[in-house]
Amino acid sequence: MSALDALRSSVSGLNAQSKKLSGISNNIANSSTVGYKRVATQFESLVLEGSGSGASAMAGTTSHNRVEISKAGQVQSTGNATDIAVNGDGFLVVNEQSGSTGKYLATRAGSFRADQFGNLVNTAGYYLQGVPLDAAGKPLNGLGGNNIDSLTTVNVNSVTVASAPSTTISFWANLPASDTKFYTTAPTPKVSSVDYYDALGGAQTLTYKFTPTMAASAAAPATNIWTMEVFDTATGTGAVDAAARRVGQATLTFNASGPNAGTIDTVTATTPAAAYNPVDGSFTVPTGNSTGPTLKLMIGILDSASGMSQLEGAYTETKIEKDGSAFGLLQNIGVEKDGRVMATFSNGKSRPIYQLKLATFANADGMNPVRGDAYEMSIAAGAPRLLDPGTGAAGSVAGNALESSNVDMGTELTNLIETQRAYSSNATVIRTADQMLQEANELKR
Repeated sequence: MSALDALRSSVSGLNAQSKKLSGISNNIANSSTVGYKRVATQFESLVLEGSGSGASAMAGTTSHNRVEISKAGQVQSTGNATDIAVNGDGFLVVNEQSGSTGKYLATRAGSFRADQFGNLVNTAGYYLQGVPLDAAGKPLNGLGGNNIDSLTTVNVNSVTVASAPSTTISFWANLPASDTKFYTTAPTPKVSSVDYYDALGGAQTLTYKFTPTMAASAAAPATNIWTMEVFDTATGTGAVDAAARRVGQATLTFNASGPNAGTIDTVTATTPAAAYNPVDGSFTVPTGNSTGPTLKLMIGILDSASGMSQLEGAYTETKIEKDGSAFGLLQNIGVEKDGRVMATFSNGKSRPIYQLKLATFANADGMNPVRGDAYEMSIAAGAPRLLDPGTGAAGSVAGNALESSNVDMGTELTNLIETQRAYSSNATVIRTADQMLQEANELKR
């Protein structure tokens, strides 16, 4: 190698080390940037075209800065419900525009906040994408979110109030066995009330009335038979137990002896006719003059200890459970590990409003970095595959958390020292080559 070749090689070394220094400085500057991926510098030797004898001339080096996109940073808790971190290989999908009309990008920078319109946007101005869900937690319009174009911007103002009509009520009670014996004065019917919620979130009341069928005489055994009537305040008019308000009626016969003593033996429904379901121990009644929600009333399976009972003792309500909720205002937004964006309301109820998807790539490092710690989906990365969080290598998501930069300051400072020394050594070679050329020029004098 001639002095001129050495000069050129060292100049290429200076340029390569300068490029590495640029990457190191960027890493150090972004060591606290959420979701930042460090720049790693790779060197490549340059060789001029070889001669026919197999000899070749060295031509220095060149460097390439590559972003370590697939290398994860540490997840840290933040306490903010709309901060999102990914534990796995997946990437959050964002869009440049709130209307999802811009370019779709992938990112791990999950510091999202609601803007003035309720759209979740991160610090770089990118809008979080997801699949909108209905009140039952199913994708709206049947869209499953398997394609990028089916995603929309997550908007937390899309649901500000909520109520859910009641669909199932479980009411169990112990009926006094002695009430079905003979009495000169009929025992007082047993009455209980259970509130439920109609389609508009209003509170209504079902009244359960249990009337015993007495034995015909003092010598006759107890009948163990009760008439159960159910009345609805949203149906008909008049007193609470007026016939116009009755929505259900059934005759309950209880076992008097044997291993199933005290349990329901038979149920004969008279209103509505033949509505008792022996499989789950329920019958269905209409409410609100047939305009309200249909309610499934759980009274118990035949010959089962779970349900209505007739044992000696006082009338006692043993179980009252119901679903549904009254009107409530949106109070909080959170993100579950399965990617569901949950809305919590003032009535204590929660429901999912969006399903986040994670994009995975065959070669995530092949994506093109853009501003704001986001990445363009490129051919080199492979086609994006959208998965629900918790599926395969996509990983899960964590609310109230962020992924920090994957920069290690100790490594960067060590690389900084190495780069400085390499740069200085290349500069020394240039000075030496310059002195050699100067000596050659002075030989002619």
